[in-house]
Amino acid sequence: MDISSILNSIQPTDVAIFLVSSAACVYCFVLSKRLRALQDTKDGLGATITAMTNSVSAMSQATHDTRTRVENMATRLAHLISDGEKMCKRLEDTIMTMERSQTGVTNQVHAAQTELNVMMRDVLDQSRARIVEMTTLMRQMRAMSEAGEADITAPPPRAKTA
Repeated sequence: MDISSILNSIQPTDVAIFLVSSAACVYCFVLSKRLRALQDTKDGLGATITAMTNSVSAMSQATHDTRTRVENMATRLAHLISDGEKMCKRLEDTIMTMERSQTGVTNQVHAAQTELNVMMRDVLDQSRARIVEMTTLMRQMRAMSEAGEADITAPPPRAKTA
């Protein structure tokens, strides 16, 4: 067979198949390069996935730490409230005792009022300290809650395009 017979035997469909195959080959080559760029752990999608995984791990740890702190603060706050309720009950009992003893002699009333004033001063001092401590705890809880929300709403790092 000579070249002219080969050229005469080539059909237009053969040329079309050859051109389509060549285009598919070039397309596969371009896709292969892009896929390698995406898998690159320094600049591609792999780096983004690694950064997001690290971010999720850090967020999970921060959430766990915050949850533990909040639970501890809630327990502490419950104890402080319980102590405050006990103090209120004690104060109410003292007031009731004072009301019963008002019918006594003036000296007894004066002595009881003095004792009540001292006790009320102590209770108020303790209550002020408890209020300051509760206020501090509430501010800390609010700050941690806002910090946790800020970490959750922060956008993930963007991947560089190839």
